[in-house]
Amino acid sequence: MNKTSKFICKSLEFILQKYPMVNALTLLMLFAERAKSESEPPIHPKIIYANLLGFLGCSLLMSSNIKKKEAVLVFCGQLLYFAYNFYNNKKLNYKEWLRLVMCTRQIGCVGVFLLFAHILDKKKSIPLRRVAEIITGLYLFAFTFLINNIKEIQSAVLSHIIGGDWGRYVLTVMLAACALSFFSGYFLRDMSLCAVIAILSVVLLVDADFNFWSKKGVQFWNQARILADGLCVCVGLVYAFFHLDNRVKGD
Repeated sequence: MNKTSKFICKSLEFILQKYPMVNALTLLMLFAERAKSESEPPIHPKIIYANLLGFLGCSLLMSSNIKKKEAVLVFCGQLLYFAYNFYNNKKLNYKEWLRLVMCTRQIGCVGVFLLFAHILDKKKSIPLRRVAEIITGLYLFAFTFLINNIKEIQSAVLSHIIGGDWGRYVLTVMLAACALSFFSGYFLRDMSLCAVIAILSVVLLVDADFNFWSKKGVQFWNQARILADGLCVCVGLVYAFFHLDNRVKGD
């Protein structure tokens, strides 16, 4: 790597290391925002505080040279817990489409952080890499499903993306091709960059329109979490672009 590439990688790694803190902040603010209209929290406070401490601990370990890979894996476990909880917790009273979006974005973060763990792993575990690739592929397929089959997301994309249906078709082809690439384990370096272009288009043009989503009944900090998760996935994929090859090493 040349000096510019090393600087970019260090910057991206810094963002990934600090993201658990961002996740903790947005989670805390989300439940604080909900508390104004709720008599009791949808998740027990002890569980929330335990996970907040876990997020902070993971971030500190990721920023040090102590058990970095293990901290990333623990953080992935926490993300999976909240992905499950956001979708299945009836006390949250979120609509089906919103629960799908929240769950999907958390799964995407799990995928890129597992790739991050593989890159940090000195032994370069092939099973860890394959799990990361498959989960990232599932996220990309789920993203494709959302923009085409969920009415609220489809209408949001059509009203924000240039080209209307044609723009949506282009995004669909790009995301589906990237998903197939991650499932197969081939051409990951090129397709990581392709996925970033497609995802970032939706994140910046659609997710960042807080006024639009506020009218749809989405709370500010909920949308902030969705936006942050999307940006996190993009950062993780760009980081993977600098570290992955276009073929699985075992082949």
